[in-house]
Amino acid sequence: MDDLLSDRMKEELDAGRPVELCVLVETHGSSPRKAGASLVVLGDGSTAGTIGGGALERLAVKEARRALESGSSRVRDYTMNGAESDTGMICGGDARVCLLHIAPGAPGIASMLDARKSGSPTALLIDMADLENPAAVIVADNEGPTTATLETTAEERRARASLADAATSAGLISVPKACDDKTCSWALSCTEAQTKGTAFALPLTAEGRVYIIGGGHVGAALVPVLAGLGFEVVVYDARPEFAVPENYPAASRVICASFAELASHVTITRRDYVMVCTPAHGSDLEVVEHALACRPRFLGCLGSAKKTSFVHGRLRDAGFSDEEIARLRMPVGIPLGDETPAEIAISIAAQMICVRRNHPEPTA
Repeated sequence: MDDLLSDRMKEELDAGRPVELCVLVETHGSSPRKAGASLVVLGDGSTAGTIGGGALERLAVKEARRALESGSSRVRDYTMNGAESDTGMICGGDARVCLLHIAPGAPGIASMLDARKSGSPTALLIDMADLENPAAVIVADNEGPTTATLETTAEERRARASLADAATSAGLISVPKACDDKTCSWALSCTEAQTKGTAFALPLTAEGRVYIIGGGHVGAALVPVLAGLGFEVVVYDARPEFAVPENYPAASRVICASFAELASHVTITRRDYVMVCTPAHGSDLEVVEHALACRPRFLGCLGSAKKTSFVHGRLRDAGFSDEEIARLRMPVGIPLGDETPAEIAISIAAQMICVRRNHPEPTA
């Protein structure tokens, strides 16, 4: 679920208009998108996001518009096995889409819309035991799983509507059976969309930030590429002439401070991506040592084979194991025959996409 989709949902709900959230919860065989792809249908019939396009999306959107009008939720299955299938698509697979009706003020919606900016794990957990009346909750990790109802069964919605005090009614709404503590804990542990029995979990926490340490030619070329892919990008440079926000309009933040003071200005988490491209071997090594100890999801550094050997040796001297050092992508980027800063930026971004999608990284 990307920021554009979330922003459009928020605009509609803040204006008092309900929306229909369509989530691709399961696929078999070939499919344009993987489980977790989402789109939202708005009151005027327009959409934001995509579950793959083509006839599959067209049929799902048509069904979602009907569900939005009736204020209902449902799960629908679509086949993509050629002319005889219900979509006419020839991908050779099938897909299941869950349509969730979300009304303004629904408990948990604020948590969902803020989740992409939250530092704590958050997930959308859908109970599909009843395909004609699915229910969903937002699960957050507040020193243990806590839930807020996003979508309830029709019976529960009627019970809530019959009570004048919304705060009181919230306490009477039961959590769906498939959303017990054990299932909620499972949902929070998921790093990608997964189905378990009749439950579907979609992690909502924001992608980790990308810290570009060094705003030179490659760093500057990377910023718009990564921002265009939906990453939040932070640029960090010790040189005042480089650490100028106007030079990186797509960056969320630009920090000017000594490379040695990195730990005092940013907190690198295991969700984050770190790209090291400072102007000197010494500062590269200094940053890599600190970042490697933080165990980010991605750590890359510019460098030749000779520089790589030098950095690896110094890391061993500093006490890092070979297994830890292997987590450093250096030389960074997928081999594309790239030479210019723009081409190098594409090769690095491609490698980050592989990591984000848990896809094998090409080596040649």
